[in-house]
Amino acid sequence: MKGSCLKDKKVRTIGLPKYAVVATGLQALVVALVLIIWALWATWGKFPNSVFMSGSIFLPVLILCVVGMIGLWKGRMFGWVIALLGNGASAAALLFFAGPFAVLPAVLLVYLLVPSVRGFYVRDYYQ
Repeated sequence: MKGSCLKDKKVRTIGLPKYAVVATGLQALVVALVLIIWALWATWGKFPNSVFMSGSIFLPVLILCVVGMIGLWKGRMFGWVIALLGNGASAAALLFFAGPFAVLPAVLLVYLLVPSVRGFYVRDYYQ
């Protein structure tokens, strides 16, 4: 327990590496993109039905992306895993509903799997 608190303090005092900051920033853009597409898709149909239908599709994706962004910002492995899940789900949802916008989550998904980024977030798992 003390070791994890010590690592947490080191990450806070030293700061995140540049590639982790880039991943967190891109995840924030994915969150904004999903929120905008959700709002646009909710207004295209009849009022109550379109909000419920779009909410059932985009709300779980948005929750995954927000939790992943918070975890990436804190430098935690759960953030990396949830960001992978959230980006995969958002890429699939955006590919189905707004094709060209699926590029950003797909690029971030590939970026999170780059060895240096993956190594930073998974560093404690193998030790």
